[in-house]
Amino acid sequence: MRKIGFYQGCCFQGPDAHMFDTLKKVFSDLGVDLKLLEKTTCCGGNTIDEANRYLVYSINARNIALAENEGLDLLVTCNTCYMVLAKTKHALDNNPQLREEINERLAEEGLEYKGTAKIWHILPYLLEEVGIEKIKEKVKKPLNGWKIATYYGCHIKYPKEVAVVDSEDPKGLEELISALGGEPIKDYKGKDVCCGYHAYYTNKEVALKKVVKAPQGAKKAGAEVLVTPCPLCFKAQDIYQDMAQAEEQKVPSIYLPEILAYALGYGPEEAGLTYHIIPINKISVNVSSTG
Repeated sequence: MRKIGFYQGCCFQGPDAHMFDTLKKVFSDLGVDLKLLEKTTCCGGNTIDEANRYLVYSINARNIALAENEGLDLLVTCNTCYMVLAKTKHALDNNPQLREEINERLAEEGLEYKGTAKIWHILPYLLEEVGIEKIKEKVKKPLNGWKIATYYGCHIKYPKEVAVVDSEDPKGLEELISALGGEPIKDYKGKDVCCGYHAYYTNKEVALKKVVKAPQGAKKAGAEVLVTPCPLCFKAQDIYQDMAQAEEQKVPSIYLPEILAYALGYGPEEAGLTYHIIPINKISVNVSSTG
């Protein structure tokens, strides 16, 4: 069984802590051993980056070095964490002086950034390393009849040098949703509008205007749920949308690991589907009858 280091970030240490055990089981089903890297820290998001980029490089070089110390690549399940870690790797791999300075700091902890670990976002890892056919083989509860709008988020698309998907024409989620038996809806108004998660902390009004755009467009296109590979986009679409959207206009959002776990046979609670603020009405019927 192949092994990869798991970067839990903040979400999997806090509100989504219940999901790690499930994710580990799901990946084991797919032939991958997730090794939790327990001493990693918050990536800093965009917040620290704006104030002290050198500190962000130091924090994340350390996170990567912890994986390298065990001879492992790094799996990331958050768009923002992926972007920050990948930007750090790109900067250190292309700037020997910066790398030397950062390593002087890491040496105090007996660590060294070598640049040997690959940073994997969960979406391309599932598609390229696990493979669609393997995923299809493991589906136990196909998402038959589920009309699912795909929402990529921003930090999976930018900046270009570390982007996972093409910013103009992102692909991958649709193939994965189809493999799980669902009907993906890719083109809808608002699909490229930021979820507003980070904006909420500085301008609540702007964030609440942003967060309803994708759900509104998805609903008009016939979608019953949205699926996103980012826990922050999911939280915005679950929490902020609940605050900003009329009840009849709300479209439930599902985090990629949740829908993957459910389709692979895990129950609604174990898959995280019962923790949502906006209930998954259509899926609730399927959950109660087949879960």
